[in-house]
Amino acid sequence: MSIRKAILALACMLPFSAALACGPDFPQNLLDDRKGSLLDLPEGTFYFEAGRLLPAPTDKLHAVEDGPDGDGDADAARTKLEASGLSFNEQRLVQAMRNAANANADAKDWGGLAPELFEYTLGAIAFKKGDYAAAAAHFRAVIALPPPQRTRRGMWAQYMLGRALLASGDTDGAVGAYDVVRERALSGIPDPLGLAVASLGERARIAWHHGAVVDAVKLYSDQAAHGSTGAAVSLLFVARSLLAHRDQLDKALDDPLSQRLLSAYLYTRSGEFAQDWPLAGKTPTTDEVDAAQAAEAGDDQAADPGKAKSPSGIDVKGFLEIVQQHGLEHFDGADRMAAGAYRAGRYDLATKLAAKSDTSLAAWVRAKLALRAGDQAAAMREYATAAKGFPEDERWSEEIPGEDDVLQHPSCRVETERGVLSLGRGDYIEAMARMYAGAREYWPDAAYVAERVLTLDELKGFVDRNVPVPSKKSAKDGEVPSSTPAGQLRNLLARRLMRAGRLDEALAYFDDPAIRKKAQALVDAHRGDKAWLATSRAAALFKQAQITRVDGMELFGAELDPDNAQWDGDYPALDLPATKGKDFVGNDEAARVAASATAPDARFHYRYVAANLAEKAAGLVPARSQAYAAMMCTATHWMLDTDQPSADRIWHRYVRNGAHVKWGANFGNDCPAPDFESAKWLPMKQCWWQARHWTRHGWPFLLAGIAVVVALVAVRRRRKTA
Repeated sequence: MSIRKAILALACMLPFSAALACGPDFPQNLLDDRKGSLLDLPEGTFYFEAGRLLPAPTDKLHAVEDGPDGDGDADAARTKLEASGLSFNEQRLVQAMRNAANANADAKDWGGLAPELFEYTLGAIAFKKGDYAAAAAHFRAVIALPPPQRTRRGMWAQYMLGRALLASGDTDGAVGAYDVVRERALSGIPDPLGLAVASLGERARIAWHHGAVVDAVKLYSDQAAHGSTGAAVSLLFVARSLLAHRDQLDKALDDPLSQRLLSAYLYTRSGEFAQDWPLAGKTPTTDEVDAAQAAEAGDDQAADPGKAKSPSGIDVKGFLEIVQQHGLEHFDGADRMAAGAYRAGRYDLATKLAAKSDTSLAAWVRAKLALRAGDQAAAMREYATAAKGFPEDERWSEEIPGEDDVLQHPSCRVETERGVLSLGRGDYIEAMARMYAGAREYWPDAAYVAERVLTLDELKGFVDRNVPVPSKKSAKDGEVPSSTPAGQLRNLLARRLMRAGRLDEALAYFDDPAIRKKAQALVDAHRGDKAWLATSRAAALFKQAQITRVDGMELFGAELDPDNAQWDGDYPALDLPATKGKDFVGNDEAARVAASATAPDARFHYRYVAANLAEKAAGLVPARSQAYAAMMCTATHWMLDTDQPSADRIWHRYVRNGAHVKWGANFGNDCPAPDFESAKWLPMKQCWWQARHWTRHGWPFLLAGIAVVVALVAVRRRRKTA
């Protein structure tokens, strides 16, 4: 579709543009509502389904639908396209012809411009004026040139000849012209604009206008199979029209390809049923489409009653009844129809249709039907079949920021649902395997099992067996390397090991060398824990405290609650999945979750750990030392923005035990580095100070004491003599 518009830009017709919304993009999860996630079948994506109604083509034709930049400047878009492959002088002459009031057929007036460029430009000018007969004559003049003389505009002229003939009412001639475009592209003539694929859409539009519904569906499907998103949009409007007009619907339900189209529509767009789309035998105008979409969205102001009819089309129930009337014995697309029937609540019909198909989607439907019947064993078997059928690289939709409910990779969803079932059965290792398989889309669920359900040794064993060191892919300048589930899981394990005090083991699981270096610095700091001098032990503890506080999120942060390391702690963590009174919960899952909580179980828990280490270090130095005051000040500072009561407690402890310092007025905000060297000698200095104090101020008392002792000794001797 957009290629056709790009070519029309060459004839000075307006292009169109599209805008995409954007917003925050958070990963999905299934564990918040386990039963609902297992019983609900996600809606498919129509554009993906439209592209696979027919098998992938074996030819090399391709769709080119980037189109203009969408700035609304038709002349700029046309100039950009026409400049391709032309010299500067040729570009200037072509533009001069476009701007001339009356360009005539005398090539001498245009400096001997190449015949193909000259004739094609005259044809485009005539097409813009609505003189389609003259336009066709000029395009034929280009086509009549020897092949070496029409390499730049020959394919364009053939395509535009079809448009000119169609505009003049010569439908058969237009179809013939479009067929030639495709034949030449298949013969190997370069087609950089994808006009051969675009011609399929033009032929489909002609068939649709003449009521040949089945032919139109086939041509649009062929175009979509070649990668045309415009064809997918056309098929969407065709499906809407089929549902709005019973005569068209009956024709379509007798055609296998149209059956697949309607099945895909039911599965992916069932919310649009009962809408009367204005597509009976004609292509809608932009106003009609906008009005119909506004009516669908409930926008009364935007919907013009004169353009969009009130909903009167067939509903889901009526459609399924008509399908059954036509017979299910030879229905093509039974798996998609089964999925649509399941989503519509017609489980009896879904059961019949799913049994007729051996595709992965049909197995997925059967798994959910088995769960509804309470047969988990059968559900597990069907899930295994579905998981084998969905390729890992199959993507139903693009990742759209802010669209959390869009199913992207069905393999991820199926695997994660298998993990939910395993979790409920208490098979936690199997649950981890399945969650890990779907982690690229459902990482919070995988992280929950890895961080809170598995024991540390269970997780380490799983990672050692199943999660090798991820290969490093160099990122472009200015880009951050994208993380993978393997890297995320290994880092999660590393932080759990760090929190458990198994620092040496943790080093091997940090995939970022910079973080591993920080972890190594912490390991080195622990070597001073058994130092002979208390001040040396204090210095080692304080170093550990500093590393823990500064790099705690990377080294110790919990992936989910309470730290939310998956988002670098920028947002408060969401609540963990509820287990009490919920379905599909393991018998001891709640106990495991409680046992794996961080200590303390508070956001930025490592700040508390760092402050406690600093307090412990302060307890190893004299309370009247500068080092004591500095470390207590630092511990207070770390807690001021985290836990005010804890900061107050540390401050009061310092006031009870510490010495006054000149910087104490800003205690907790401006903290100097602790002077451990001075603290080491402070006890000896205190003894010396006390000795000097007695020497200067205690000698009278000392002499009096000596005199008393001498007197007592003399008295005793006299008594002995007597």
